[in-house]
Amino acid sequence: MYVKEAEPSPAGLGITSAHYALPMGGMADVDLVLVDLDGTLYVGTRPVPGAVGAVARLRDRGVTVRFVTNTDSIAPQTLLGRLAGMGIQAPADEVLTPVVLAERLLDGLASPRLVAVASPGIRELLGRFLAARGEPASHVLICDPSYGAAYDDLDAAFHAVRAGAELIATQVARIARRDDGEHLDTGGFVRLLEYATGARARVLGKPSPDFFRLALDTAGTMPERAIMVGDDLAADVAGAQAVGMRGVLVRTGKGSERHPDNGTTQPDAIIDSLAVLPDLLLL
Repeated sequence: MYVKEAEPSPAGLGITSAHYALPMGGMADVDLVLVDLDGTLYVGTRPVPGAVGAVARLRDRGVTVRFVTNTDSIAPQTLLGRLAGMGIQAPADEVLTPVVLAERLLDGLASPRLVAVASPGIRELLGRFLAARGEPASHVLICDPSYGAAYDDLDAAFHAVRAGAELIATQVARIARRDDGEHLDTGGFVRLLEYATGARARVLGKPSPDFFRLALDTAGTMPERAIMVGDDLAADVAGAQAVGMRGVLVRTGKGSERHPDNGTTQPDAIIDSLAVLPDLLLL
């Protein structure tokens, strides 16, 4: 291994590095690329220029691609439709979200009963697990609450946790970016319930090791031959590095400026956008 100080990219590729450690062969050994969605492939509803073409180039070179996102307001099937509308065809098992992991977790339990603070689409997806009114809950799941969560929803979650239900969070990001700017994300509501109940939430999405291991398992790839590409140092880069993967930061989405949840993590490489990733893998 070697450590290299920040320097311009070769041949004007738009690639820079910052205190990163890479094998001597660069990234030519990569078999699997995990691609974040919002902030990396698109920002809000707008594709990042060149990003869709970059996915096609990676696939043409035989690199396996998985789309991994903390999006927790819409069902995975809706995300597949969004990708298709941008020109990316992907089977269901190539899109991984914390909701997918939540469904797998609950499927593996004997008789889970769930209180879900979530959008109607997510509640419908998890409907078979939902606790009836007055029925004791075994789990409380907090998803993106921007689709109509009210005090009564959070209060019901509070009472269920206080009665012994396990608190689960899809993700704990502070900030969500949409076409009209920044908004409060799921993390604020999770921390509110943690503070009120004294419980600590089990986080399913990035940077949870379970989330990255699920992505690796679905592709049958070892972590040392995989990279994560995203716009969030804490969720994408640090999460990937914690399980032995390499993390690449893009300067789009949240990666365009420092946010409180970025911490002091050092990425393995920094690139201007996903569009230049195929060139990086040749170095």
